[in-house]
Amino acid sequence: MKKYILTKINNLMMGFLLEDGKPSEIRCYEEDSILGNIFVGRVSNIVKNINAAFVDIKKGLSCYYPLEEYTGKGLKIGDLLTVQINKEPIKTKQPSVTTKISMAGEYVLVHQDDVVGVSAKIGDSSERDRLKGIVGKAIADFKANQKSKETVFGGIIRTKASGVSDEILYNETINLLCKLDEVIYKSKYATGYSCMYEKMPEYLIDIQVFSKSNSNICTSDMDLNSTKRCSSEEFVEIISDIEEVIEKCREYNISEPKLYNDPMISLRSFYGLDTIIEKALNKKVYLKSGAYLIIEPTEAMTVIDVNSGKAIKGNVKEDKVLAINEEAAREIAIQLRLRNLSGIIIVDFISMKNSHNNEILMNTLKEAVYKDSVSTIVVDMTRLGLVEMTRKRMKRPLYEIL
Repeated sequence: MKKYILTKINNLMMGFLLEDGKPSEIRCYEEDSILGNIFVGRVSNIVKNINAAFVDIKKGLSCYYPLEEYTGKGLKIGDLLTVQINKEPIKTKQPSVTTKISMAGEYVLVHQDDVVGVSAKIGDSSERDRLKGIVGKAIADFKANQKSKETVFGGIIRTKASGVSDEILYNETINLLCKLDEVIYKSKYATGYSCMYEKMPEYLIDIQVFSKSNSNICTSDMDLNSTKRCSSEEFVEIISDIEEVIEKCREYNISEPKLYNDPMISLRSFYGLDTIIEKALNKKVYLKSGAYLIIEPTEAMTVIDVNSGKAIKGNVKEDKVLAINEEAAREIAIQLRLRNLSGIIIVDFISMKNSHNNEILMNTLKEAVYKDSVSTIVVDMTRLGLVEMTRKRMKRPLYEIL
């Protein structure tokens, strides 16, 4: 059973995804977040030695733009560019923007490219072909009536699209293409610093996704044999104590969360949210075996050390060490999501001499991070036995926000 708890802590709206009572993800909804918004920006500086430009999306806010993306004629200071925020500011780094504008839906993301790709997590070749055919047809049908005739469109089919009906996928693709084409067309005639597209508040997007997941759960054997899509996700109960959230859901015609209004005990106390946050900010994470992790974010990377603790006393067989390392690998995948750690991640597992055991450990780690919705890659194990990983940087980590 999954629960998504939405509440405010110190005036910051936060979401807690609980799976069987245990936290698996903490989401922070910052009011001033501009991730995904589209602006007509003005080039304020060009720095050739780092092959980048800086684009102002409003007075006093410059964003980093990599010049290898630029395909037009020589870019000059003062030029206008239609850009989308693809990375929020992190520590001393400014927001990052792209000119490859995209629109994301539940099942597909459409963008300014002529390629249709499918999530690598969809392994069935016949299903991949079916999905590409549907999205490809939607793009071809749309091109005949598009406003910005010179713009090419493509798409990326998301993992959740597997099993979705042709009609649902086709209609979502067409709707996203209409929105994207409208933004591109209008931006040609807009003045600098214009906001061309503002995303729905992120917490509403999450509520919408969880609500749709719930509505598509199969409830009987007849449903299993029907043509309706059946979600593989477990039912998610959404609970909030914020009346404003309920009102916003009504405004956007989204299924409302269950309103928590017990006067005796707060939602925060009932689910022990303060304890969850405290543990997610603690550098030490204890494992059931008696071992523990030390998680140390630094300016350059995040370093994770696996310590045997009370799990190992004296000489033990390497099979026991492998079991502890595998337990640590699964917990590391949870902690990366929970704390939203990203960038370069180095893990120092307990040393093992058997190369086969190291292979088993690497496979366990890859399987554990596979569930992460944020792209996470297990790169390799170095000669010193350190495991190199990367996790795509999208938003600020939990410790930095709090």
